[in-house]
Amino acid sequence: MRLRDLKQWPPVWVGLSRERGTSGVPEEGVLQDVERFGNRLLLGININGHRRTASLMWEPPPSVSRVEAVLLASIGTEVRALGDRELPG
Repeated sequence: MRLRDLKQWPPVWVGLSRERGTSGVPEEGVLQDVERFGNRLLLGININGHRRTASLMWEPPPSVSRVEAVLLASIGTEVRALGDRELPG
């Protein structure tokens, strides 16, 4: 299974940004950090030089831990490329 196979891929922005130049879609940014928040993951994404937060939530499987591990190993990667990352079995 790949990340793009999750029901809520790509991730969606949390809240609204009033900052100019940050209205792009999460896939246009670079993954900066990952934080677990209950049964979802919050992704810090740099887009156009601004940090934004996106949410990723789905019904397991796969487990949150498996997805989190792949994303943590992918810090610095363009979000667009993350969808092709394989989740460990």
